[in-house]
Amino acid sequence: MNKLSKIDSTFGTVLRKKRLTKKLTQEALSIESSLSRAYISELEMGHKDPSLFTIFKLATALKIKPSTMIDEVERQI
Repeated sequence: MNKLSKIDSTFGTVLRKKRLTKKLTQEALSIESSLSRAYISELEMGHKDPSLFTIFKLATALKIKPSTMIDEVERQI
């Protein structure tokens, strides 16, 4: 697994954990973030590489700082 795949995979794990902590379905997060449910699913599986804009939209929907997500990914890789 290359470094980028590892980051994407770890980001997906962090996103899923944060979403479940907030008791949100992918559908609810989709509505809150204005991102498609399918895209959120792809992110959680580590199949997509999120842009900075996407990270900010997700963090806002989850009511956390974008840096919180990045810090957690950084700690796990």
